[in-house]
This record gives sequence, C-alpha cells and structure tokens, in this order.
Amino acid sequence: MPDDEDEVSLVINERRRRQQNASRANETRHQSPDTIDPPEALSSSLLPEMRTPEQHTPEPRNLEEALDLFKLSSSPVRVSGTHVDVNAKFAAVGNTDLCRVDKSLFCIGFWDQVSESGRICLPRRSGKTYNLIQLLLFFSMAPEKSHLDAPDSAIEELGRSAEQIRGMDVATKCRLKRTLLFKDSLLKEKHHAFFDKHFMKHPVIHISFSLCKRASPEVFLEMTCEAVAKAANSWLDQYPLIKDVEVDNTNRYLQILQGILDDYGAARRDPNTSTKRYGKLLTFLFDCLSEFVGRCVGKYILLIDEYDVPFIHSHLKSWSDEEKEEIQSSLKVLIQAMFKDNIYLRKGLLVGVFEVPLAELGSGANNIVDFPMVPFKNVTGNGTTISATYKHSGRGLDALTDSFWFNTKEVEGLLEKSAIHFPQIAEHRDEVMAAIKNWYNGYHFGRFRGKYNPWSVCAFIGCLCSQLVSSEHGEIRSVAGAIKPAARAYWVATGTTDLIEQQFTSHRDQAIRLMESLIREYRETRLDGLDHDLALGNSQAVSLQLPKPNMNIISSGKYSTEGMLTLCLFAGYLTHKHPDSVCIPNHEVYNVWCTLFTRALLGAGFAERADVNARGSLLVELWEGKTAILSSFISEAFGTLTNHGKYKKEYANIVATVLTAASCLGALSHPDQASSHTSHAVTTRENHTGDGQCDHVMRLFSTDNQPNQFGVLIEFKLVPKNKRANTGLHETLAKKALDQIIEKRYPACLSGCTERLDIGIAIGSSVLRLLTQLYKLDAATRKWIPVECLTSSAS
Repeated sequence: MPDDEDEVSLVINERRRRQQNASRANETRHQSPDTIDPPEALSSSLLPEMRTPEQHTPEPRNLEEALDLFKLSSSPVRVSGTHVDVNAKFAAVGNTDLCRVDKSLFCIGFWDQVSESGRICLPRRSGKTYNLIQLLLFFSMAPEKSHLDAPDSAIEELGRSAEQIRGMDVATKCRLKRTLLFKDSLLKEKHHAFFDKHFMKHPVIHISFSLCKRASPEVFLEMTCEAVAKAANSWLDQYPLIKDVEVDNTNRYLQILQGILDDYGAARRDPNTSTKRYGKLLTFLFDCLSEFVGRCVGKYILLIDEYDVPFIHSHLKSWSDEEKEEIQSSLKVLIQAMFKDNIYLRKGLLVGVFEVPLAELGSGANNIVDFPMVPFKNVTGNGTTISATYKHSGRGLDALTDSFWFNTKEVEGLLEKSAIHFPQIAEHRDEVMAAIKNWYNGYHFGRFRGKYNPWSVCAFIGCLCSQLVSSEHGEIRSVAGAIKPAARAYWVATGTTDLIEQQFTSHRDQAIRLMESLIREYRETRLDGLDHDLALGNSQAVSLQLPKPNMNIISSGKYSTEGMLTLCLFAGYLTHKHPDSVCIPNHEVYNVWCTLFTRALLGAGFAERADVNARGSLLVELWEGKTAILSSFISEAFGTLTNHGKYKKEYANIVATVLTAASCLGALSHPDQASSHTSHAVTTRENHTGDGQCDHVMRLFSTDNQPNQFGVLIEFKLVPKNKRANTGLHETLAKKALDQIIEKRYPACLSGCTERLDIGIAIGSSVLRLLTQLYKLDAATRKWIPVECLTSSAS
C-alpha cells in the first residue's frame, strides 16, 4: 500500500487529468444556463482582484482533503423541508417543515477568498444578511443566543432527552442548536475537515448599520454609535459563556469597554450632546471593543452588514456642508479603525448595496478586495462571448458567488419539495419553471449567470400553493389557473424607487431616451419569442463601462448615463448581460421600468388615469380608425409641440416614444389579455420597405388576439412654422403622408399581418393633424381591402 503522500499525489494527478478531459469535452457539450466559463483572460480594469478558483484553491494536504475535490461536478444543491416561506430565516431550526436552501458552502468560500478584508455589494434581498448570519453562527465561539429563536425541544433531534435538555446551561443549548443548523449541511458533508477545524472556533464581531437613518445629524450619529454599542454589549453578555476562555472580571480591557459604554449611555441621556462628541464616541467604542476581544479572546472575524447605509444616508440629507463633512470624517475614521489599522483583525467582510469609494473618501481602507457583479468574460478571436460550460468547484470563488440568489437547481428543488403537498406542481413543472424564469430570472454574479431572485421565487411558490387550493370551497384548482395570479411583482414591493426617480426627474429628456432604449431592448429579446439564453448572446444591450465609484453617482446635478445605469445596476433594476453592457433582468423589473417611463413621459396623474388608459383603449380606438386617445397621449407628453426641433425626424421620434409609453400602460394590449401582461408591441423606426423608408412601423395584436398580426404604418409630414394657422395645408399634408404609404409600397414589410392601419400625420409647432385608413387582408386574393372598422365589438 502506498503511503498517504503517494496517494495524495495520485489523486492530484487524477484530478488534473479529469479537468483536462472535461475541458476538451466542454467544447462540444450542451451548455447549461447557470454558469460561465472561467476566462482565458480577464479585464484587469474591471476585475483587479478576482482570479480563477484554481488559483485560490490550495492543493490538498492529505488524502481526505484530496478525495473531497472529487465530490462536486456541478452546482451542489440541497433543499430541505416541504413548506416554502419567504420570511424563513437561516437560524429557524426546530421547524423541519420549513424549506431551506443550503448555502453553507459560503463559509468555505469566504475563508478561501477573503485573505484579509472583502466587500460584496448586491441588490437587496439577494441573500447578503442571510449569509452573514450564517458566517456568524458557523464561526463564532460565543453562544449567539440572540440569533437563535428555536425552542429548546429542537435539541431532541440530536438524541437528547427532555430531562437532559432541562439540565443544560444556556451556552450548551445554543451550541447544540447551532450544531443542528449545520448537521446535514453540504459544508459538513463535502468539507468535513474544514468544518471540524473552524466550527464555533473563532471570535466574531457582527455589526449592522441598517437602522442608521435619522433626520438630524446628532440622532444619526447616535444610531451609528448604537450599532457598535449593541455589538459591544453582546460581547459583554456572552464573554462569561464562551467555552475554554478564562474569564477575568478585573481585566482592564473589560473595564475600559464597560467605561466607554457608560460614557455613551450618558451622552444619549444628554439632549445637548453634539455631533463632535458622538463622532469621537463612535471610534472609541469600536477601538475598545476591538482591543477587548483581541486581547482577551484572540484575533477575530469582523462582519459588517449594510455598511453603505450611513454613507448614502448622510450624503443625501439636506444638512449643511460642515455637518456632512464632520459626519463623513467620523465614518472614515471608523472604517480605517476597522479595516486598515486593526492588528486584531483575522478576516473582515462588508456587505451592502452600493459600492461606496472607501479608499477615495480618505478612509485609507485600500486593502479591501471587491467581489463585483461583473460577469467573467471569455475573450476569443471572435470577440467577447459568454459561455456556460463551467463546473462548480465546490469551494473558493465558486462557493462564494454561487451562495447569492438562487440557481436553477435550487428553484427546481423548492418546487420538488412543494410538490409533496401539491403533486400537480410536479405534473406541470415545465410550465411553472417557465413562469418563474420569465418573471424572476436574469441576474449575474461572478462566473454564474441566470440567477433567480430568492425573495420573489419563494413568494411566488407560496402564492401558487395558496392558489391551488380554493379558500372558499377547498377545491383543487388547475396549475395554469393558479400561475397567472401568482406571477406578479414581489421583490419590487420591498423597497422604493425614490432615489432613481429623483435622478430621472432632474434629467427628464435624457432619462426618457435611456429608459426607452432599455425597454426596447428587453422587448426585442424577451417578449418577441426569443429564447432567454439565445437573447443573452445576440441582443444589443445598453453599453456600460463602469465608472470609478463615487458618491456623485447618486447625487450629482450633472447628467451621466454611466452614473444612472450604475445606480440602477447596484439597486437591482438592471443586470449585466456582458461585462460591458447592462439590460433589464426579468419581467418583474420590466414592469417597474414601464411605470418609471410612463410617469416620466406622461406625468403621474395622466399615467394613472383609468378613463384614458383603460386596458386596450388605444388599440380599440385604432381598430376603429380613430386617433383621439393617441392625440391626448402626445399632447400630455410634449405639450403643444412648441419647443421641439425643426425636423420631421424629431417629431416622428416624439410620437414613437409616446406609443412605447402607451404600450407600457397596456393601452395597446388586446382587451382579452390578462392584466398582468403589458402590451406586446414591436416597433421599428425608419423601416426600409417597398420603394422607400416608412417613418414608423408597429405590429400589435389583431382583433382575434393574435400577436404581430395587426400592422400600423405611420408617415409624417412637417408643417412649416409660418403655416401653423393654415388648417387646409395641414389636411393636405396629412393626406399626402397617407397616400405615400401606398405609393411607396410600405405594406410590403407587414408579412404575416391580416389587419392594417395607415396613419398620415401632419406635425409641427402647435400642429397635430391625423388621417387614417383601415385595411383587412382578403384570404383568397391576398389583397388589402379598405374597411370602415375592423371589429363590430370595438365600440
């Protein structure tokens, strides 16, 4: 028998051989939608600190670790429980019925990737707080009772009797509950050597700045101090309960920490405490906590949740420049104490939404490694492409980045568990997955693409299960009938778009053009029948070269397309399609963009008027050859057209933009469509067809509810400014535009259409005159026949 060292060498060689074979096989293998190949070359400007997992994954030191490397060949997934609850927490042990998606590999990913300090910025509800609490409960040697809400009876699952549990102290009960949390985890199964070495073996300081939002500078800094004081008090409470630590109540560092907490308490009771005093207390509190833990227990792990909240909140407040400068200075000193000059820090992690430029703000914290949302790109001779053949390594960067959001297998696992109570879900699995993919898929992180929004997925499944049972009669409903009401927006309701709307309001014209580009791109790739993965590779997304992070992105008075896109990207309203482009991720967020667009273009009041925007109202009017609603849309969006350019193309773009807004409101939808869908409108400006170039072409729903079978051709004629009062000329020009559609054979572009509307528009400063003609395609002769009305029910 060879010794362990020889066996390790054999395993390593075998591992490398398998990787080479897998690499060759990947060239012809069908691609999975969930992962992206490791890059052949990375853009150093976009990913300065990120390397492939092979560079971060150490060679095994013994046979046990070597064998671990063979256990994972794709994204590892484990889903337990049978009941999906959107509010389920990581520490919810004792209720085995609650579904839990195993994200425990995040612990080893964090340990592998964060050598000193790291930062992860992702949209809300992507799993940041969940994973941070998971790190706390895995690594912390303290009991962490405040994070465990399970009853003591849960410990019976570990084979303890009720009598034994009653005789246990608090610390023992907490440790057993945490053991139960990780008992059947992927981490323990796949990396048991790492698990045994690190489980409940490290001091951890956990601070959350989520509540640091207040009106006055003094109260704001008080709440920031409170976040640190809460962590300090937690350590004082748990210090006597830590196993294998000798407690000395006369310890000077313990006494110093108690003293600074007393000072903070006195400051809170004093209504005249200044921001300057709170600023000093903030740093003193952390320094004393850090020295106490470092000296009395050892080097610690520092976890900071919602680190960006104090910076963003103080930056946006209408405080004086002096007050803002003083607060920002206090925050910079705190970050420097935490991550730059901290001799007691073993590892640190900050999580939040926005990427605050900590080093540029003067904190000195330039040692923090960022793990950005930018997807890896595989640079080939044909340009930049995204492929999807990479296998999950089970640790390192893969374990770190795949622990956020849900992947496809995790969503399928949740459906499988739900099908235990609702078998019809399994019978209609493809239909349910298609709805989930359409509404909640589309995010990227690192090399993994096609991630699902976990909040919305869980809410959808919960609602779907509720819909499957009729609350009134207890009768089982059909899956198809349950999907429609369940497929709606959930994540967007957990926050507001106020910050984005403020930016769009300040730069309305630029914002309208930007939003229209994003909406048009989404429709062309996601609503026009293209497969989602095919669309990812072939559509023209909106380009974005990420600017260097700066606070002015969210408050500058100057317009910046990159700034707006970056703000929306971090907030979760956009996602990376490629490393240098962004797009709308899914239908849930698409509806948000439609709302923002119509509110910016038409105004909040008009956009919400039911009489004008009744579902299908504009489409029905067009079927009748009328244009009153279209005229009201144009007038509301651009007034009386007095402040626009001299060229026909500019006016044509105005009308095209208005039609896009109308479709966002559902005014161009078929009246029989479900209200959860926006209009299916395919629009083309300056369409080359027949013997010329039609100004605007649209394909809408036909009267019998068939998509793309009602064509709309629009031709414009410009009215000179000195002819604004000549109504006869307006009529003549509109007629000329209408005749040009026939003369230049523009209908040739409407292949597949069975109904058609021609619109001739005379347009100019304070002038809008429209003439129309309806046609129906004769099935026998294949000729267009003029008609008065397309449907008798349209009235």
